[in-house]
This record gives sequence, structure tokens and C-alpha cells, in this order.
Amino acid sequence: MKLLQVSIPALLLPRDAMQRISAGLELPYLSKILARSVRTSAPYCVPEDFLCESFGAQAFAPIRAAADGLDVGDAYWMCADPVHLELQQSQVILQPEVKCGAEESAALCEVLNRHFGQDGIAFFAPHPQRWYVRIAEPSDVTTTPLRIASWRDVKPYQPQGAEALRWRSLSNEVQMLLHGHAINQGREARGRQAINSVWFWGGGVASGITTKISVLAGDEALASPFSKVAAIPYCNSLEEMLSVEGDAGIWVESALATAWQRGDLYAWRDAMEWVESELARPLWDAIEQGRLQSLTLDVLTETETRRFAFDRSASWKLWRRTSSLSAYVV
Repeated sequence: MKLLQVSIPALLLPRDAMQRISAGLELPYLSKILARSVRTSAPYCVPEDFLCESFGAQAFAPIRAAADGLDVGDAYWMCADPVHLELQQSQVILQPEVKCGAEESAALCEVLNRHFGQDGIAFFAPHPQRWYVRIAEPSDVTTTPLRIASWRDVKPYQPQGAEALRWRSLSNEVQMLLHGHAINQGREARGRQAINSVWFWGGGVASGITTKISVLAGDEALASPFSKVAAIPYCNSLEEMLSVEGDAGIWVESALATAWQRGDLYAWRDAMEWVESELARPLWDAIEQGRLQSLTLDVLTETETRRFAFDRSASWKLWRRTSSLSAYVV
């Protein structure tokens, strides 16, 4: 393979946390890759948008909807994933991990469709955890991916743009419809979280796929929809990925970001050790052996994308001394 692009949000944390959380971690291969790479900065770009750009897609929602078997046509689609909003004093925390059964999702979407059908708004649930909404005309609104808003106060992540009020109002109506539904009353009686809202995100119109990417791996929820629509392999390991013939591949790794957002620092350290043993070391070996010509590591911080470009010639830059992860925090 000529080029592998790896996207890892939350590999670098805010300065006040980075030094404390990463203390004592042994990361010899990751440290060498970072130290000997050519470093540049790029605009802030979440993995969902990075994948869309890599495949020439306008938006994530129609890609995922098509991968889930829906006929997306030329309509405007938005992900409308079932969530639980938890009121905590002055905050409303988004809890994404509400297990929803197929019968529950079908019944709740039916209620939403009866209410909104006359407005040309249709809800679909081809998968119990992945819902969609379809509207006839494109909407001028900017939304936040569910992954980023999860386990956080939803207020800063509300829809923005010319039609933001429309989507906020739609969200409020959905909450009122779901709140008193018998399904949610039954869930609460059994001690389960109510499905009391949906999270709108990733909206756009379907567009054709044009890409030089030949293989995908990493976060299945992010990468697998693109592999299905583009009809290219999705791999479960780096070794499997490097065995695929092709010029370029993408690996999206989200375990660090998930652990950080949940406030699970032990899980973040475990994920970092996994990155060292299952990504950094095999990537170093693949470069050394000529199985991989070059590597681009995109590290998403809170304000920008830090890009580290590494190839075999860079591996010989012995004068580049390794540093702790906190040394790379701006």
C-alpha cells in the first residue's frame, strides 16, 4: 500500500490534562513516529467530515442511510438517532447508549410519522439504533455529530444556521411526543432509560462516490457505511488492511475520544496502550519492511487537526529526539 491515513481524535488532550493523564505511559513507537514526522496543521475536521471529503460525499446521513438499505434518492436526509436526555441541575446530558428494540423503534417512528407526515417529514428506522428523517427540500442548518455531543451538555451543540430554529422546534416536538408514550412508560417501570429524544445530525443530499481509497478500517460505525456504498473492503485489523491491494487506505480510531468524553481516564490510557501495540508498532514495522510507503496521522484537537506525515526516510532521522505526548500540545 502506498499511503495509509489514520485519524485519531483525542490523542492529544488539553494541556491541563495531558501531562497528568499520560504520565508513565510507555509509547516508544508512537513517540518515534511523532518525533520524526513532518508536522503541519490543518483546519478542524471531525472524522465524519474527513470521510465525506475523502469519498466526495456531501454529508454523512445519506451515506449511512444507503448503507442501511434505504433508497435515498435525491431527498434531504438527516440522522435522527434515538437518545436519552438526562436533566442534571443546569445541564441536559445526552446519553447515546439507549438500547432500543426493533419493535420499539418501529412503534415510536410510527407515532412520529403520524404527527409529522402532513408536513412532508418522514422517519425511518432500518436499524433499532440508527434512525433517519427525510424531508423534501435541502435545509440550511449545521449540526453536531452524535459522537461529539454524547455524554455532554447538549446546549452548546444545538443546530446552527438559517433554519436552526426549525430543527430545534422539531426536536422539542419529538420530545413531547416520546415523553408520555406507553413504550417509555414501560421502559421506566423496568428501570430502563426512556427514549425521550432523537439527535439530528449529518444532514445532506446523496451524491456520487468518487475516491482513490481502496480499503477502510477502524471505527465500524464510521467506516463501514462508506465501505458498503463504495463497495470496497472493510477490515478488522491492520494486518488484514495492509494485505489488501490498493494505493490508499483510511483507518479511523475513536476509542480515545469516546473514553475522554465519558471521563473514563483509565479507558483512555488502555486505548492509548492499544494504539501503541496494535497501530504504532505494526505501522513502524510496515514502513521499515516496505509494505507501506507512507503514513499520515491526523490528530484532532479541540481547535485544529495536527498532521504528522511519516515515511521510511523519516524513520532514519535519529537526531529527532522523542518527547512525551504533552510536548505536542499547543
